Amino acid sequence: MSERNIKYFSWFAKSRNAFINCRGVDEHEYYDEWTGQFKTFVSRQWTDLKGFPCYNFWDLDAEHPRTAVNYSVRKA
Repeated sequence: MSERNIKYFSWFAKSRNAFINCRGVDEHEYYDEWTGQFKTFVSRQWTDLKGFPCYNFWDLDAEHPRTAVNYSVRKA
């Protein structure tokens, strides 16, 4: 992947009863241990049934996909 457009995501996680702040990207190449191949993760956005915006992105710090609900995002 040539260029990384890093974004900062913030949202309140009800499951943890805390605010979460992390760095993420919309596309990320990773190694899939199950298949033994490299794959490309691509983010997606939608609105849930309650009307909240949702954003599925690659968390750079945790190195896995994460979904933020009712989030704010800004570019790094």
